Amino acid sequence: MKKTIFVVTILMVAGLLLSACAPEAAAPAEAEEAAPAAEAEEAAPAEEAEKIVVGFSMLSRTHTFYKIMEEGLDDEAKTLGVELISVDSEGDIASQLNQTQDFIAQGVDAIILTPVDSAGIEPAIKLANDAGIPVFTMDTAATGEGAVVSHMATDNYAGGVLDAEYAADVLDGKGQVAIIGCAGIESIGQRTAGFEDTMAEYPDIEVVAVTDCKCDGAVAADQTADLLVTYPDLALVFGTGDPFGLGAMTAITAANRDVKVVSLDGLPEGIAEVKKGGNFLITVAQDPDLIARSTLQNIVKYLNGEEVESLILISPYVIDINNAP
Repeated sequence: MKKTIFVVTILMVAGLLLSACAPEAAAPAEAEEAAPAAEAEEAAPAEEAEKIVVGFSMLSRTHTFYKIMEEGLDDEAKTLGVELISVDSEGDIASQLNQTQDFIAQGVDAIILTPVDSAGIEPAIKLANDAGIPVFTMDTAATGEGAVVSHMATDNYAGGVLDAEYAADVLDGKGQVAIIGCAGIESIGQRTAGFEDTMAEYPDIEVVAVTDCKCDGAVAADQTADLLVTYPDLALVFGTGDPFGLGAMTAITAANRDVKVVSLDGLPEGIAEVKKGGNFLITVAQDPDLIARSTLQNIVKYLNGEEVESLILISPYVIDINNAP
């Protein structure tokens, strides 16, 4: 029994000695305790850059040209990560002024206008200027003292020249022509000027009338019907926009007259009429999609501190029966 107690005692002493000699367990490192916090900091999402917001007031959604512009802007806005607010002024300058005021109240970063009236849009632009919001215009330029960062459009004067040259060739340099226009729209004025200036080079061609169809194809049809009565020798009509040229074509067909039509826009409905091979000879084409996308790209560049050109003109081209897509 004494032997057993002695053995147990030895074992206990040995255990105590081993415990005393063993190194102390390391305390958890403070750095290890802090690691989760550091990881959390790294995992925290970076603050998102504020999205650019652009307001767009268009002349009218009823016009295919502006529909194409809006579609181009919508698509490009998605690509660029821009928030686009599009509204339709429905051809009313007072509405366009109100829409511009709404954009200012919303604090948009930039405003795009396709002016209903080149001179009448000046107060809206000045309001945006006072609010420090940059203004960009498309298709129709603004006149007056309001500051516009950049204007992008078709070279409308060149378009009028192309229509006139084609018409003069078809008429063999002689005959009566009429112009269906739309007052107050700078782009239409440029087309008319290009056409008239070119026709002045042909002494045997007479421009007998220039009308104001209020940018309405139905009005253009009525005016053409009157012109056909007033000028029985009328040989050709220049529609300063496809809707006006198509309106003229409706009246000419109804009167069963052999009067030619040249037009400008390059809209799908204009191209479809050209492809029929009748008296609607050409439409001088624009690229509203390119104008819209390029304008939005320039806005992003400008807001990021880059310089953009103040005037950018896109060259038009003739679509006739030979190259109609």
